[in-house]
Amino acid sequence: MNETGTETARRSESTPGALPTAVSAAAYGPLVRFRKWMVDGMVAKRARRAEAVLRANAPLWDLMTRAAAGTAVTGASFSDYLTLYEQVRAFRPREILECGTGISTVVLAYALMENAREDGSEHGGQPGRVTSMEDDKSWFEVAGTRLPDEVREVVDLIHSPKRDGFYKCFRGVQYESLPDRPYDFVFSDGPDRHSPVNGDKLFNLDLIHVVARSDQPVRAVVDNHYLTFYILQKVFGVALARYSVSHKLMFVGPVTRHDVRFLRKESFLPDLRLFSTTELKLRMAREDQVQKDRAART
Repeated sequence: MNETGTETARRSESTPGALPTAVSAAAYGPLVRFRKWMVDGMVAKRARRAEAVLRANAPLWDLMTRAAAGTAVTGASFSDYLTLYEQVRAFRPREILECGTGISTVVLAYALMENAREDGSEHGGQPGRVTSMEDDKSWFEVAGTRLPDEVREVVDLIHSPKRDGFYKCFRGVQYESLPDRPYDFVFSDGPDRHSPVNGDKLFNLDLIHVVARSDQPVRAVVDNHYLTFYILQKVFGVALARYSVSHKLMFVGPVTRHDVRFLRKESFLPDLRLFSTTELKLRMAREDQVQKDRAART
């Protein structure tokens, strides 16, 4: 069971998509249960469409099925795979960072190669690259043997242990050795979020570090990890870190280092209440916003 109370089933070894998950809303009131019923319907509808679209793309479906064969990892959902394919096809990135190797690696690589076939001699005919990071050594080795030869030329599989890291007051997990490359698209689904120090469940930190050193726009898709969602909205703001209910994913970007927010140096005076409970709020802002506020006060 994951951090949201969702029971995750292992997928069938004959299909690449993860099985549906179920979250109990029995402990909540009627409004929450109604909301969940509506969301479940939206998610199921998108899942059916995603599987149909993926099956209709015969070359991609063949690659996904071959990569899935003989493994029992949970895998991402059909909706996730279709989202990644559509994002790469629409925004045409060149340097993709995948945090967490899987069948999604095949989807990302195939989408890059499809773009290259359409673009012809643009970029010298080179499709780009997927840098796929994995912290689990045994799965890294399995994934390496299951990666289809047709996409191997555009994939750089890298094993790296994880370690605790920080951004401001937020503690997370990150890869020890992440190549410094000009990433313009990130799929964040790893490393495993438990701290190697004490087992605390943390958030995935690498996306923030990638964006913090990037002058070019970066887009990202973040998998269903709610603590990571929460912190990304604090760091980038709700407008640039958007959660999609029907996708069960967060879409980040386009963002550069100038969009990474930090803790504002201010007092808690605006939060103080004389006749009710005082709730102290964490405020973050971009550098240009702080400078604008300072100018307004002078």
